[in-house]
Amino acid sequence: MSWLRRLFLTDDRAGWSERARESILDLNDGIVSAAGVAEGFTTAGASTRALVLAGATVIVAGGSAAAASRYSEERTEWEMVRRLIEEERASLAADPEGELDELTAIYEAKGLETDLARRVAVALSARDPVAAHADAEHDVEREAPARANVLHALNAGLFYALGAAVPLLTIRWLPADERIELAFIPVLLALALTGWFASWLTRLPAQRMVFRNLTLGAGTMAAGLVVGLVIGL
Repeated sequence: MSWLRRLFLTDDRAGWSERARESILDLNDGIVSAAGVAEGFTTAGASTRALVLAGATVIVAGGSAAAASRYSEERTEWEMVRRLIEEERASLAADPEGELDELTAIYEAKGLETDLARRVAVALSARDPVAAHADAEHDVEREAPARANVLHALNAGLFYALGAAVPLLTIRWLPADERIELAFIPVLLALALTGWFASWLTRLPAQRMVFRNLTLGAGTMAAGLVVGLVIGL
């Protein structure tokens, strides 16, 4: 399991599981998007060269867009967490006793008796008062390093590009006169596999996850097929 954690850039179990689910979504996005584009170009009668060009464009542009979107999302969240932590640090510096009373009240509200809530607040504050308040008040355990934003963005772009390469490479090597029909097979197989892996991560029913992926993938390819037919008229 350690190789999965290294792949998804995190050491804790909850963290790598969350990153793995996000990467599966990026992989699915790449597969479905590229499959729709490839099916449309193929149905419209595009040459193999045009298909390869379209595929390369989807991989590069789509992967870059996925990376940029993830970076913006992660950076925004990181800045929000950092602001909350800095606010807690300033409050503790200005009124440590008042903050300790506030932390005690939080644990009292969760059901602890006053004496026990006070002892818990004191013990946690002795270790790291900022972390104790950030966790109790904002459900923020720690501030991730800034470089993690870039690494997660690269991770998203990589998995999108890997997903996009599946249908494009497959269609590229299929017989030209059978590409339209045969293209569905490898794409749906890939989506079934990612659906099964997502069910393993989330412990949700595999049948439901696989069916959802297959339905969305087939629908996207059918839409691309219709567009290709219209353009090719």
